[in-house]
Amino acid sequence: MMQTGRAQEGRGWRGVGLVGAGVVTVALAGVMLTRALTGSGPAGADASPAAIEARVEAAVSAARAQTLQGRHDRAEAILRDALDRDPSSADLRIALAECLLDQDRPAEAYEQYNEAIGLTPDRAELHAAAGTVASVAGLLERAEAHYRTAQTLDPTNPKHALNLGVIERTLGKPDAARADLLRAAQLAPTLAVAWGALADLSLDENRLDMAEHYIAKALALEPDRPAWRLTHARILRRQGDPERAAVMLAALSDEQDRPDPIILRERALCLGLLGRQDEAAALYDRACQTGHPDPAVQAELLYEAALWHERLGQTARASDFAAQAADLGDPRAARLRDRLARGG
Repeated sequence: MMQTGRAQEGRGWRGVGLVGAGVVTVALAGVMLTRALTGSGPAGADASPAAIEARVEAAVSAARAQTLQGRHDRAEAILRDALDRDPSSADLRIALAECLLDQDRPAEAYEQYNEAIGLTPDRAELHAAAGTVASVAGLLERAEAHYRTAQTLDPTNPKHALNLGVIERTLGKPDAARADLLRAAQLAPTLAVAWGALADLSLDENRLDMAEHYIAKALALEPDRPAWRLTHARILRRQGDPERAAVMLAALSDEQDRPDPIILRERALCLGLLGRQDEAAALYDRACQTGHPDPAVQAELLYEAALWHERLGQTARASDFAAQAADLGDPRAARLRDRLARGG
Protein backbone atom coordinates (compact mmCIF):
# COMPACT_ATOMS: atom_id res chain seq x y z
CA MET A 1 0.00 0.00 0.00
CA MET A 2 1.18 3.40 -0.95
CA GLN A 3 2.00 5.44 2.15
CA THR A 4 1.06 9.06 2.26
CA GLY A 5 1.84 12.34 3.98
CA ARG A 6 4.30 12.17 6.82
CA ALA A 7 3.57 8.48 7.23
CA GLN A 8 5.22 8.02 3.83
CA GLU A 9 8.51 9.43 5.00
CA GLY A 10 10.05 6.28 6.39
CA ARG A 11 7.75 6.25 9.44
CA GLY A 12 8.74 9.55 10.94
CA TRP A 13 12.39 9.98 11.85
CA ARG A 14 13.30 6.32 12.28
CA GLY A 15 16.61 5.08 11.04
CA VAL A 16 18.45 8.40 10.91
CA GLY A 17 21.59 8.49 13.04
CA LEU A 18 20.26 6.51 15.99
CA VAL A 19 22.79 5.93 18.74
CA GLY A 20 20.91 2.97 20.18
CA ALA A 21 18.44 2.27 22.94
CA GLY A 22 21.08 2.00 25.61
CA VAL A 23 21.23 5.71 26.32
CA VAL A 24 20.44 6.36 29.97
CA THR A 25 17.69 8.94 30.40
CA VAL A 26 17.77 11.07 33.49
CA ALA A 27 14.16 11.86 34.28
CA LEU A 28 14.82 15.18 35.98
CA ALA A 29 16.95 16.40 33.10
CA GLY A 30 14.20 15.40 30.67
CA VAL A 31 11.61 17.36 32.60
CA MET A 32 13.87 20.40 32.79
CA LEU A 33 14.55 20.24 29.05
CA THR A 34 10.85 19.98 28.30
CA ARG A 35 9.95 22.88 30.57
CA ALA A 36 12.71 25.03 29.13
CA LEU A 37 11.42 24.48 25.62
CA THR A 38 7.68 24.68 26.17
CA GLY A 39 7.17 26.52 29.44
CA SER A 40 5.74 25.20 32.67
CA GLY A 41 2.15 24.87 31.52
CA PRO A 42 -0.86 26.66 30.06
CA ALA A 43 -0.99 29.41 32.67
CA GLY A 44 0.40 32.66 31.36
CA ALA A 45 1.13 31.28 27.90
CA ASP A 46 1.30 33.82 25.08
CA ALA A 47 -1.74 33.02 22.91
CA SER A 48 -0.74 35.11 19.89
CA PRO A 49 -0.48 33.09 16.65
CA ALA A 50 3.19 33.99 16.25
CA ALA A 51 4.02 32.85 19.78
CA ILE A 52 2.10 29.60 19.36
CA GLU A 53 3.82 28.89 16.05
CA ALA A 54 7.24 29.55 17.59
CA ARG A 55 6.53 27.24 20.55
CA VAL A 56 5.26 24.49 18.27
CA GLU A 57 8.29 24.72 15.98
CA ALA A 58 10.64 24.65 18.97
CA ALA A 59 8.92 21.62 20.48
CA VAL A 60 8.85 19.68 17.20
CA SER A 61 12.51 20.49 16.54
CA ALA A 62 13.53 19.45 20.06
CA ALA A 63 11.53 16.22 19.81
CA ARG A 64 13.11 15.42 16.47
CA ALA A 65 16.58 15.94 17.94
CA GLN A 66 15.76 13.50 20.75
CA THR A 67 14.42 10.95 18.29
CA LEU A 68 17.58 11.17 16.20
CA GLN A 69 19.46 10.17 19.35
CA GLY A 70 17.13 7.22 19.91
CA ARG A 71 15.47 8.88 22.91
CA HIS A 72 11.89 8.28 21.88
CA ASP A 73 10.52 8.56 25.41
CA ARG A 74 12.01 12.04 25.81
CA ALA A 75 10.70 13.08 22.40
CA GLU A 76 7.25 11.90 23.39
CA ALA A 77 7.45 13.76 26.70
CA ILE A 78 8.39 17.00 24.94
CA LEU A 79 5.48 16.72 22.53
CA ARG A 80 2.93 15.78 25.18
CA ASP A 81 4.04 18.67 27.37
CA ALA A 82 3.76 21.01 24.39
CA LEU A 83 0.25 19.72 23.72
CA ASP A 84 -0.71 20.48 27.31
CA ARG A 85 0.14 24.07 26.51
CA ASP A 86 -1.15 24.26 22.94
CA PRO A 87 -3.76 21.48 22.58
CA SER A 88 -5.18 22.96 19.38
CA SER A 89 -1.98 22.48 17.36
CA ALA A 90 -2.49 19.95 14.57
CA ASP A 91 1.26 20.00 13.87
CA LEU A 92 2.00 18.83 17.41
CA ARG A 93 -0.56 16.03 17.04
CA ILE A 94 1.05 14.91 13.80
CA ALA A 95 4.54 15.04 15.31
CA LEU A 96 3.37 12.98 18.28
CA ALA A 97 1.77 10.48 15.89
CA GLU A 98 5.10 10.08 14.09
CA CYS A 99 6.89 9.66 17.41
CA LEU A 100 4.44 6.92 18.41
CA LEU A 101 4.91 5.20 15.06
CA ASP A 102 8.65 5.17 15.73
CA GLN A 103 7.81 3.19 18.87
CA ASP A 104 5.57 0.73 16.99
CA ARG A 105 2.38 2.09 18.56
CA PRO A 106 0.19 2.55 15.48
CA ALA A 107 -3.17 2.51 17.29
CA GLU A 108 -2.10 5.41 19.50
CA ALA A 109 -0.59 7.18 16.50
CA TYR A 110 -3.89 6.86 14.67
CA GLU A 111 -5.72 8.54 17.53
CA GLN A 112 -3.36 11.50 17.25
CA TYR A 113 -3.96 11.74 13.50
CA ASN A 114 -7.69 11.62 14.21
CA GLU A 115 -7.31 14.49 16.69
CA ALA A 116 -5.36 16.47 14.09
CA ILE A 117 -8.12 15.87 11.56
CA GLY A 118 -10.64 17.24 14.05
CA LEU A 119 -8.59 20.44 14.12
CA THR A 120 -8.03 20.67 10.35
CA PRO A 121 -10.67 18.45 8.70
CA ASP A 122 -10.20 19.52 5.08
CA ARG A 123 -6.62 18.34 4.50
CA ALA A 124 -6.61 15.45 2.04
CA GLU A 125 -3.02 14.48 2.83
CA LEU A 126 -3.84 14.25 6.52
CA HIS A 127 -6.74 11.89 5.82
CA ALA A 128 -4.47 9.83 3.56
CA ALA A 129 -1.82 9.56 6.28
CA ALA A 130 -4.47 8.67 8.87
CA GLY A 131 -5.77 5.98 6.53
CA THR A 132 -2.33 4.44 6.17
CA VAL A 133 -1.75 4.40 9.93
CA ALA A 134 -5.24 3.01 10.54
CA SER A 135 -4.45 0.22 8.09
CA VAL A 136 -1.21 -0.60 9.91
CA ALA A 137 -3.18 -0.68 13.17
CA GLY A 138 -5.67 -3.13 11.65
CA LEU A 139 -8.50 -0.58 11.54
CA LEU A 140 -9.39 -1.32 7.93
CA GLU A 141 -12.88 0.20 7.87
CA ARG A 142 -11.51 3.44 9.30
CA ALA A 143 -8.71 3.36 6.75
CA GLU A 144 -11.29 3.01 3.99
CA ALA A 145 -13.26 5.99 5.33
CA HIS A 146 -10.16 8.20 5.48
CA TYR A 147 -9.03 7.26 1.98
CA ARG A 148 -12.52 7.95 0.65
CA THR A 149 -12.51 11.39 2.28
CA ALA A 150 -9.05 12.10 0.87
CA GLN A 151 -10.30 11.22 -2.60
CA THR A 152 -13.34 13.46 -2.16
CA LEU A 153 -11.16 16.37 -1.06
CA ASP A 154 -8.55 15.84 -3.78
CA PRO A 155 -10.24 13.88 -6.59
CA THR A 156 -7.49 14.35 -9.18
CA ASN A 157 -4.77 12.80 -7.00
CA PRO A 158 -4.29 9.19 -8.18
CA LYS A 159 -2.73 7.93 -4.96
CA HIS A 160 -5.98 8.48 -3.05
CA ALA A 161 -7.91 6.34 -5.53
CA LEU A 162 -5.11 3.77 -5.42
CA ASN A 163 -5.09 3.56 -1.64
CA LEU A 164 -8.87 3.28 -1.56
CA GLY A 165 -8.88 0.52 -4.17
CA VAL A 166 -6.23 -1.50 -2.35
CA ILE A 167 -8.06 -1.33 0.98
CA GLU A 168 -11.38 -2.19 -0.70
CA ARG A 169 -9.79 -5.30 -2.18
CA THR A 170 -8.55 -6.26 1.28
CA LEU A 171 -12.07 -5.75 2.66
CA GLY A 172 -13.54 -8.06 0.02
CA LYS A 173 -15.16 -5.38 -2.14
CA PRO A 174 -13.85 -6.29 -5.61
CA ASP A 175 -16.25 -4.15 -7.67
CA ALA A 176 -15.51 -0.99 -5.70
CA ALA A 177 -11.81 -1.83 -5.71
CA ARG A 178 -11.78 -2.26 -9.47
CA ALA A 179 -13.51 1.07 -10.02
CA ASP A 180 -11.08 2.98 -7.81
CA LEU A 181 -7.99 1.23 -9.16
CA LEU A 182 -9.10 1.99 -12.71
CA ARG A 183 -9.64 5.61 -11.67
CA ALA A 184 -6.07 5.72 -10.32
CA ALA A 185 -4.71 4.20 -13.54
CA GLN A 186 -6.67 6.66 -15.68
CA LEU A 187 -5.46 9.62 -13.63
CA ALA A 188 -1.86 8.41 -13.84
CA PRO A 189 -1.32 5.93 -16.70
CA THR A 190 2.35 5.54 -15.73
CA LEU A 191 1.47 4.45 -12.18
CA ALA A 192 2.62 0.84 -12.41
CA VAL A 193 1.30 -0.11 -8.99
CA ALA A 194 -2.27 0.62 -10.12
CA TRP A 195 -1.94 -1.75 -13.08
CA GLY A 196 -0.27 -4.36 -10.88
CA ALA A 197 -3.06 -4.13 -8.31
CA LEU A 198 -5.64 -4.53 -11.09
CA ALA A 199 -3.79 -7.63 -12.29
CA ASP A 200 -3.82 -9.13 -8.80
CA LEU A 201 -7.52 -8.35 -8.41
CA SER A 202 -8.29 -9.98 -11.77
CA LEU A 203 -6.25 -13.01 -10.74
CA ASP A 204 -8.29 -13.25 -7.53
CA GLU A 205 -11.40 -13.53 -9.70
CA ASN A 206 -9.78 -15.95 -12.18
CA ARG A 207 -10.09 -13.40 -15.00
CA LEU A 208 -6.83 -14.53 -16.52
CA ASP A 209 -7.03 -12.58 -19.78
CA MET A 210 -7.64 -9.33 -17.92
CA ALA A 211 -4.90 -10.18 -15.41
CA GLU A 212 -2.47 -10.75 -18.29
CA HIS A 213 -3.49 -7.44 -19.89
CA TYR A 214 -2.94 -5.46 -16.70
CA ILE A 215 0.32 -7.13 -15.68
CA ALA A 216 1.72 -6.43 -19.15
CA LYS A 217 1.13 -2.72 -18.53
CA ALA A 218 2.81 -2.92 -15.11
CA LEU A 219 5.80 -4.79 -16.54
CA ALA A 220 6.15 -2.33 -19.42
CA LEU A 221 6.59 0.42 -16.83
CA GLU A 222 8.65 -1.52 -14.27
CA PRO A 223 10.07 -4.63 -15.94
CA ASP A 224 12.38 -5.56 -13.08
CA ARG A 225 9.95 -5.23 -10.18
CA PRO A 226 9.75 -8.63 -8.42
CA ALA A 227 6.07 -8.27 -7.50
CA TRP A 228 5.00 -7.92 -11.15
CA ARG A 229 7.18 -10.81 -12.26
CA LEU A 230 5.70 -12.98 -9.51
CA THR A 231 2.16 -12.07 -10.56
CA HIS A 232 3.07 -12.82 -14.18
CA ALA A 233 4.34 -16.26 -13.16
CA ARG A 234 1.14 -16.96 -11.24
CA ILE A 235 -0.89 -16.04 -14.31
CA LEU A 236 1.19 -18.37 -16.47
CA ARG A 237 0.70 -21.24 -14.02
CA ARG A 238 -3.05 -20.67 -13.93
CA GLN A 239 -3.07 -20.55 -17.75
CA GLY A 240 -1.53 -24.03 -17.80
CA ASP A 241 2.12 -23.11 -18.42
CA PRO A 242 3.88 -24.03 -15.14
CA GLU A 243 7.16 -24.75 -16.94
CA ARG A 244 7.54 -21.21 -18.24
CA ALA A 245 6.47 -19.90 -14.84
CA ALA A 246 9.06 -22.08 -13.10
CA VAL A 247 11.84 -20.74 -15.34
CA MET A 248 10.76 -17.17 -14.65
CA LEU A 249 10.65 -17.80 -10.91
CA ALA A 250 14.07 -19.48 -10.93
CA ALA A 251 15.58 -16.30 -12.37
CA LEU A 252 13.70 -14.22 -9.82
CA SER A 253 14.87 -16.43 -6.94
CA ASP A 254 18.50 -16.09 -8.02
CA GLU A 255 18.24 -12.31 -7.62
CA GLN A 256 17.12 -12.45 -3.99
CA ASP A 257 19.62 -11.93 -1.17
CA ARG A 258 17.81 -14.47 1.00
CA PRO A 259 15.03 -17.02 0.48
CA ASP A 260 11.69 -15.39 -0.26
CA PRO A 261 8.92 -17.68 1.02
CA ILE A 262 6.31 -16.37 -1.42
CA ILE A 263 8.48 -16.80 -4.50
CA LEU A 264 9.71 -20.16 -3.22
CA ARG A 265 6.19 -21.46 -2.60
CA GLU A 266 5.03 -20.49 -6.08
CA ARG A 267 8.12 -22.00 -7.69
CA ALA A 268 7.72 -25.26 -5.76
CA LEU A 269 4.05 -25.41 -6.76
CA CYS A 270 5.03 -25.11 -10.42
CA LEU A 271 7.60 -27.88 -10.05
CA GLY A 272 5.02 -30.05 -8.34
CA LEU A 273 2.62 -29.58 -11.26
CA LEU A 274 5.43 -30.69 -13.56
CA GLY A 275 5.90 -33.88 -11.52
CA ARG A 276 9.24 -32.68 -10.15
CA GLN A 277 8.45 -32.94 -6.43
CA ASP A 278 12.02 -33.94 -5.63
CA GLU A 279 13.26 -30.64 -7.05
CA ALA A 280 10.66 -28.76 -5.03
CA ALA A 281 11.84 -30.47 -1.85
CA ALA A 282 15.46 -29.72 -2.76
CA LEU A 283 14.57 -26.03 -3.16
CA TYR A 284 13.34 -25.96 0.42
CA ASP A 285 16.34 -27.94 1.64
CA ARG A 286 18.67 -25.27 0.26
CA ALA A 287 16.49 -22.44 1.53
CA CYS A 288 16.44 -23.89 5.05
CA GLN A 289 20.19 -24.36 4.98
CA THR A 290 20.73 -20.76 3.82
CA GLY A 291 18.35 -19.64 6.54
CA HIS A 292 16.38 -16.49 7.12
CA PRO A 293 17.01 -13.97 9.93
CA ASP A 294 13.30 -13.77 10.77
CA PRO A 295 12.39 -16.80 12.94
CA ALA A 296 8.80 -16.79 11.67
CA VAL A 297 9.97 -16.93 8.04
CA GLN A 298 12.52 -19.63 8.86
CA ALA A 299 9.77 -21.65 10.54
CA GLU A 300 7.63 -21.26 7.40
CA LEU A 301 10.48 -22.54 5.23
CA LEU A 302 11.06 -25.53 7.52
CA TYR A 303 7.35 -26.35 7.60
CA GLU A 304 7.06 -26.27 3.81
CA ALA A 305 10.17 -28.46 3.55
CA ALA A 306 8.51 -30.97 5.88
CA LEU A 307 5.38 -31.05 3.71
CA TRP A 308 7.32 -31.67 0.51
CA HIS A 309 9.36 -34.47 2.07
CA GLU A 310 6.16 -36.02 3.40
CA ARG A 311 4.73 -35.99 -0.13
CA LEU A 312 7.82 -37.87 -1.27
CA GLY A 313 7.33 -40.46 1.47
CA GLN A 314 10.49 -39.35 3.28
CA THR A 315 8.98 -39.48 6.75
CA ALA A 316 12.22 -39.20 8.72
CA ARG A 317 13.29 -36.02 6.93
CA ALA A 318 9.79 -34.60 7.12
CA SER A 319 9.73 -35.23 10.87
CA ASP A 320 13.09 -33.52 11.32
CA PHE A 321 12.02 -30.39 9.45
CA ALA A 322 8.67 -30.32 11.26
CA ALA A 323 10.41 -30.58 14.63
CA GLN A 324 12.73 -27.69 13.80
CA ALA A 325 9.80 -25.53 12.71
CA ALA A 326 7.85 -26.47 15.84
CA ASP A 327 10.82 -25.43 17.97
CA LEU A 328 10.52 -21.98 16.36
CA GLY A 329 6.90 -21.76 17.44
CA ASP A 330 4.95 -22.83 14.35
CA PRO A 331 1.76 -24.57 15.60
CA ARG A 332 1.09 -26.24 12.23
CA ALA A 333 4.53 -27.79 12.34
CA ALA A 334 3.91 -29.07 15.86
CA ARG A 335 0.73 -30.81 14.68
CA LEU A 336 2.56 -32.26 11.67
CA ARG A 337 5.42 -33.47 13.88
CA ASP A 338 2.97 -35.19 16.23
CA ARG A 339 1.03 -36.76 13.37
CA LEU A 340 4.18 -38.09 11.76
CA ALA A 341 5.30 -39.48 15.11
CA ARG A 342 2.03 -41.44 15.30
CA GLY A 343 2.72 -42.83 11.86
CA GLY A 344 -0.08 -41.12 9.99
